[in-house]
Amino acid sequence: MSPCDWEAACHHGSTCGLTGSSAFFDSIPGSFTLINGPLWCYFYAMKYVDNENPMASQRFSCTQPGPNSLVYGTEADLKKGFDTIKSYGKPERVFVTSNCSVSLVGDDTQGIADRLELPWPVYAMDSGGLKGSFEAGFSAASLRVEQEMKSLPRKEQSVNVLGLSTTCMKGREDGAEIRRLLTMAGIAVVSMPGGGDTWDTIMAAPSAALNVVVRDELGLSLAKKMEADFGIPYVSVGLPYGVDGTIRWVKKIIDTLGAGDSTKVEEEGKKEKEYLFRKGNNLESLWGGLWFDHILISAPPSEAAGMAEAIRSEMADTAKLTIHFQAKTDLIVPAADEIRHVSRDDALIKKDYETWDGGLVLSSSHETMLLTRMGKKFTFFHIALPSHDEVHFSDVPFCGLRGTAYLYEQLWNAKFRNR
Repeated sequence: MSPCDWEAACHHGSTCGLTGSSAFFDSIPGSFTLINGPLWCYFYAMKYVDNENPMASQRFSCTQPGPNSLVYGTEADLKKGFDTIKSYGKPERVFVTSNCSVSLVGDDTQGIADRLELPWPVYAMDSGGLKGSFEAGFSAASLRVEQEMKSLPRKEQSVNVLGLSTTCMKGREDGAEIRRLLTMAGIAVVSMPGGGDTWDTIMAAPSAALNVVVRDELGLSLAKKMEADFGIPYVSVGLPYGVDGTIRWVKKIIDTLGAGDSTKVEEEGKKEKEYLFRKGNNLESLWGGLWFDHILISAPPSEAAGMAEAIRSEMADTAKLTIHFQAKTDLIVPAADEIRHVSRDDALIKKDYETWDGGLVLSSSHETMLLTRMGKKFTFFHIALPSHDEVHFSDVPFCGLRGTAYLYEQLWNAKFRNR
């Protein structure tokens, strides 16, 4: 395997901070995003978001600054960008985010926007890729929005859910399932920043009694900032997968909040477990046990860790389970035999691919295309983006009780495709 092939596959699976901040901003209905940078950055960020949130392209615009702007500033370019938005859109608010090169100019973008006395509020920030990954940009955007929040009276037995994104695979569906589970447990969900909530709903976030972080790489910085500014405690719980995993997840939130009741969730979980047990027994009588020689999970930390635990403890058997974490994390996963971290353990990850001898791959298209080019045998389904050769149009989540049946179904279908 040539170094060129390896580096293209291993290091081009992420996206820049500009894309991450754009993803957060676009998740807020009524918002437009003005990219203060070249067309390449604009098209990349816009297309990435539009792939998961169709029609997002109609809410994106670009300043296209020229070489002189990198010397004398981008004020004229920004004015043209705002004029363009005026000519075709009716935004409730506009977010301005600058790319790497423009960030180096040092323009007071917020001050420029304020002087123009525009018909809608403008919120500006720098989020060039030189300052970090998608996760860093997403987190920075959430912190920019947090600056607009005000202290509010506390609502007991209520939470915010932090770390959700509509641009994650099944992001909206997972958010809906999390809201359903918490509501079933008697816990009110005030806000899910980044998960499709409105501006007013996000501004109500300081009224929650607890912040629940489901993805540390996307939501932990916001949780810490809100604890400092509004005194709201937080708990990091990951995403809930499997029946047993979901019940433990709900109970942990109830214990931390000191309120709620898991009875209804447990009752639904018991019924789901019985149903899947019977379905699984019927399939095993025809096809044998749900077994894979090797399972590779390459995904963001919460997805990878949660699915690994649920699959190995509740659904399938395997001789070896390997995780490739796609973002920095300190998570410990007892269900995994080997854990690698992208960027830190690239040599070991490369070896995992070179010695791959068949099994199940849960990942994005980057990993499956790499194995295909290497001539390796595998079966798969995607749990992360990009997903170029598998589509997901239904409203079924991956996580929670509704997601358990879907995940179990996908595992059996992967076994059938592996014959």
